[in-house]
Amino acid sequence: MKLTPAERGRWKFRLGSLGLGMLAAGAVFGASLAVSDDLRLMYLVGVIVLFCAATWMGANSGRDRLSACLLYLPLAGMFGFLVLGQLPFLWPHLLLWALAIAIGLSLAAARLNRKGMISGVVILFALSAWYCMTYIPDRMKRATNHFGDGAAPEFAFQAVSEGAVPTTATPGKILLIDFFGTWCPPCIAELPEIVRSGRAYETGATSNLLSWARTPVATPQSACAPSPGGSTLPFPLLSIREKKRTPHLV
Repeated sequence: MKLTPAERGRWKFRLGSLGLGMLAAGAVFGASLAVSDDLRLMYLVGVIVLFCAATWMGANSGRDRLSACLLYLPLAGMFGFLVLGQLPFLWPHLLLWALAIAIGLSLAAARLNRKGMISGVVILFALSAWYCMTYIPDRMKRATNHFGDGAAPEFAFQAVSEGAVPTTATPGKILLIDFFGTWCPPCIAELPEIVRSGRAYETGATSNLLSWARTPVATPQSACAPSPGGSTLPFPLLSIREKKRTPHLV
């Protein structure tokens, strides 16, 4: 079947839309790697790039739904594969990105009046502000903070520093456990603050403070006992050997 020049031009434009979608995905994840892994930044970069691309597409080809889908799929697919599996509550990313494309395409439509154009942009802006300022922080807080009234399970580890290691939470005492990485300078720098926090909770029944160090496989045990401020840590230090460092999404 031979395509007419108009049809060939339409398919070339659709392939260009797919290329724009791939560039949008590269911009979003590139910003995450180069600037910050804040999930709000990922959303904002995506919504701006997709909105601008869709506006340009609407001005040049009208409301071509297939072009819109091809623009959307690369970023939606990468985000769904790399992020949603770990943080499924971020599904509004996909919904709002699709809304940005729909509004961008509609801006150039002749049948949409000026009032409708302004309303669409205002709605997108308002939803984005609520999503970034309220929804994401609240859901991330729920996902990372877990509190309960149940008893802590017993545990036993080999300490790499001097001092007795508590094996379970003791009634009447507070057990503060700090997790840090020996390869993480900010984690080492905050150890004095952890010590001060532990002492702030000391009462008549002395509290317990325990630090849990994550170290690469090749790290010797002697490197697991940092001395912030040049002094020895006043609490037991445990060590975990890890084969691979896990990047943080937020």
